[in-house]
Amino acid sequence: MDWKRNFLESSLLRWSTNKNNPNEVQAKCVDLAYKDMMTAGRYYSALFLHTREKICRDTNEAIKQCDYVFSRDLIQKTSLLFCKDIKDIIGSGNKYVTGYGLAQKLINMTFKYLYVFSDLIFVDKAIPDFSSCDCPLDSIIIKKAHIKDCVWSKLTEQQYLECQAKITELLNANSLDLELSKLGNLAYDFINW
Repeated sequence: MDWKRNFLESSLLRWSTNKNNPNEVQAKCVDLAYKDMMTAGRYYSALFLHTREKICRDTNEAIKQCDYVFSRDLIQKTSLLFCKDIKDIIGSGNKYVTGYGLAQKLINMTFKYLYVFSDLIFVDKAIPDFSSCDCPLDSIIIKKAHIKDCVWSKLTEQQYLECQAKITELLNANSLDLELSKLGNLAYDFINW
């Protein structure tokens, strides 16, 4: 198992990350999640309300302020770093993304990385309860969950809630091992990615 951990640390955190500094590892988790989110957001980043640095810094601080407890309010607040209103689109015509779609990916992937690297981040404090986490939505997850007419980067809040409800339903239909059962909908990402 140590080789897997070493691989993850070296491939995701890179050698430049000081793994003895929990704050640096956590900041790297947010940065990695931002890069994941940019698979769709890169075409629209010039239209974001704030810079990458501010988005990552504010996301990191918001997660600390909520004491590492996932909530959908975090997604709503984070969406306002991309645009002025939760219902705004970024772009025009059929070429757009939603702040909500981008924010869900950023927050959910950050929590995924916080879980993966929890032993490096939560050195002096208890590892948080990840059972309330949602699954990061992307095209692979949406396809595996058999969700139709849905693009993760264009999600509205209502579509997001419907997707998470479907994922909960799919997880409840299966028996999960002890570790996965403690991850809420985040478990679906580990099973299917």
